[in-house]
Amino acid sequence: MTNQRKILATTAVALVLGNAIIPGAAVADDAGAFLGGVLATKVLGNMKDRTQAEQEQAYYAQQSAQQQQYQQQQPVQQAAPAAPAQLTPEQRIQQLDKLAAGGYITPAEYKQKKQAILDSM
Repeated sequence: MTNQRKILATTAVALVLGNAIIPGAAVADDAGAFLGGVLATKVLGNMKDRTQAEQEQAYYAQQSAQQQQYQQQQPVQQAAPAAPAQLTPEQRIQQLDKLAAGGYITPAEYKQKKQAILDSM
């Protein structure tokens, strides 16, 4: 049943109940209709509040689902990369050559490190 039909049905029931509550002469003054209108207004107000609350709840549920979906699409940041792969003795000697050529190590250090690399083979 749509909301409009619910509202119409509730209003009709409220008017009937309002007329049934006030017997006899009071009905002639439209007091029953007045009370039915008051009751209908209260019921309709409650229905409106409930509908609004349900719509808000659906909206926030949708927002939450969208945010979860967005977070799942984002790449997970990984910890620092693993230690670099072990260099071959040839690569280590090439690095050592570059350090020596750049003046970063002395000839004695170069000789000592190169011998250590060769001994580790």
